[in-house]
Amino acid sequence: MAAKLAPVQIVRRITLGIILVGLTTLMILHQRVQGIPSIDALDPFGGLETLLKWVAGGSLIKKIEPGTLVLLGGIVALGLVLSRFFCGWFCAFGALQGVFGWIGRKLFKRRFVVPAKLDRVLRWLKYPLLVGIIAWTWQVGDLVIRPYDPLAAFGHMSAGLAAVWAEFAVGLVIFIVVMIASMFYERVFCKYICPLGALNAILGRVPLFRLKRIESTCISCSKCDKACPMNIDVSKAGAINSPECISCMECVSSCPTKKKSLVATLGGKALKVSTIVILGFAIYFGAAAIGQATGALRLAAPSLKSLATEGKLKVEDIKGSSTYEMVAESFGVEKERLYRELGFTEKQVPASTMLKDTGKVAGIEGFEADAVRVAVAKILGIPYAGEGGEMKPAEATAAPAPAAAKASAAFTVPADFALEGTMTLAEVAKALGTTTTAVAAKLGLPADIATDKPLRDMKDQYGYTMPALKEKIKQ
Repeated sequence: MAAKLAPVQIVRRITLGIILVGLTTLMILHQRVQGIPSIDALDPFGGLETLLKWVAGGSLIKKIEPGTLVLLGGIVALGLVLSRFFCGWFCAFGALQGVFGWIGRKLFKRRFVVPAKLDRVLRWLKYPLLVGIIAWTWQVGDLVIRPYDPLAAFGHMSAGLAAVWAEFAVGLVIFIVVMIASMFYERVFCKYICPLGALNAILGRVPLFRLKRIESTCISCSKCDKACPMNIDVSKAGAINSPECISCMECVSSCPTKKKSLVATLGGKALKVSTIVILGFAIYFGAAAIGQATGALRLAAPSLKSLATEGKLKVEDIKGSSTYEMVAESFGVEKERLYRELGFTEKQVPASTMLKDTGKVAGIEGFEADAVRVAVAKILGIPYAGEGGEMKPAEATAAPAPAAAKASAAFTVPADFALEGTMTLAEVAKALGTTTTAVAAKLGLPADIATDKPLRDMKDQYGYTMPALKEKIKQ
C-alpha cells in the first residue's frame, strides 16, 4: 500500500503540475497565436544570458523580453534565502523529470542509484558548464545555450519534430537522453547538468536556510535518505548543507518519529515547513508582482503597430511571431521591396505568414526572423548589426535607395501643423499618425536619434536648425 502523501507534498506536486501544464500550453499556443511568449522569454536562465549582454553592450538579447530578468531576479532572491527552492518547487523541467521518474518506478518497481564515486565526479559537471556558458555569452552577446537547451527543444515540439530537429538537434538529443535516464535515476539533469541549478547551488552557500537533524530523536531508519530525490545522505548529517538540496522537504515529510527529528531552520531559527513554503512563494511571486506593478514583467512583446503608434518602434522589435504584413505596415515599407530584399515572393510566402514559419512555408532551410530585421534596416537605412553581429553599422547606414526614403516618409502633414522645438520625435509622430522612423527620414535625421528628447535640445549634437526642420516638415 502506497504511503499517504503529506499535505506539503500534495501542494508541491500540484504546484509543479500547474507550472508544467501551463508552460506546455503556452508553448503550443505560441506556435499558433501571435503575442504568446516563447520558451525563450519564459526560460529564466535566458535572463542571466541577456543580463550579461546588457552589462557588456547595453542591449538585451533579441529573443528575450524584460520579464525574463524579473523572473531571474526572483530566482536569485529565492536562492539567497532558501537555497534551491526554485528547483524543488517551481522548475517545469524538474517536474517533467519527476513525471518520467514516476513512470520508471511503476515499470521497474525500484529506484536505481549511480555508484557513489561516479556520482561525486558527475555532480561537478554543471559548474564548468555554467562558467563556460557565461563566458561564451559575454563574448558573443547571444543566446548561446539555445540550440543545446533541452527545455527549448521541448518548448518547440508542437512545431513538429522536423522543425525541432532542424533548430535544436543537440537539445532534442539531450532531452530524450535525460528523460530516458530519469526513468532510472531521479532528476539526472538537475544533479549533473543544469547550469541554473549550479547558479542556485552557489547562491545557496549563503547559510540562511538549512535542514537540521536532531540526533537525540532520530531513529536512523534511513527513510529520509530513500525519500530524497537528490540522493543526499540525510540520516548521516547534522545539518543538511549540501548544495544539492532542492528544499523539496521530502525528507521532512517522510520522517516517522513523533518528535521532530528533521527541522527546517532559517537563520538558525526553527520554523514550520509550511512557513518556509509560504516564504518561498512570497519571494518568487512577490518579485513577479513587483515586476507587474512597475511594468517590467513583460514576457510577450508589444505589437509592432502599438510601438509604431507610440513612436517607439525599432528594427529589433520584429519578432518571429510578426507577420510580413505587420512588418511592412508598421515600418511603412512596400511589401514588394521587402520580399525582393529577402529573395522570395508573396506568392511563395503569403503576407499573413509569421516570420518564424517562413522556412516551413517556402522550404527555406535555416531561415531566421533576423533576416527580415536586416532587410528592413537596409530599406530604411537604419544601422543594425544583425543578431550575430555579422553586419556592420556602417554598411547599414549606406545611403538608402530613393524608394526606401520615399516609403519612410510617406505620410501627410496637415497645413496647420506647427513643428516646435519643445516637441519630441515621439510627439511629432503621434500628432501626425505615423512612426518616428518616418518622421526622422522626412527631417533628414539619423534613425537612431533619441525619440524622447525635445528637438531643440539635440540641434547642436546633430548640427541642424529648427527653421530648417520646420521647412522640411512642410515639404
